[in-house]
Amino acid sequence: MEKTEKLKAFAKEMKEGFQLVKEKKDHEALKKLQPFVELMRRSGAPHIRLFATYSIAQIRTGELEGFLETYAEVKEMEAKSDEELKLKEQLDGFFNDLMNELQKEDGQPQ
Repeated sequence: MEKTEKLKAFAKEMKEGFQLVKEKKDHEALKKLQPFVELMRRSGAPHIRLFATYSIAQIRTGELEGFLETYAEVKEMEAKSDEELKLKEQLDGFFNDLMNELQKEDGQPQ
């Protein structure tokens, strides 16, 4: 397989993972996107869209520790476009909602 074909296949798999999150098929999305997230983590290549999409699937499936880890990674990444900035803001909203819910469960006033 040629290098460009491999890259196209790589991109196609990632896009399918993004689509699964849009369709709220989060368990399938986690399986599809996890290899890409691990690859990016090992290579130190920040990819806000990938990590943000992955973390959305994590929180929707109840993987709270994983969400918090991925969220922390995204917070360290610099947004390079309006889309990336919006994704980061969306994650901030999920994080704030999670913290509010945890405070309610602990019986603490907000």
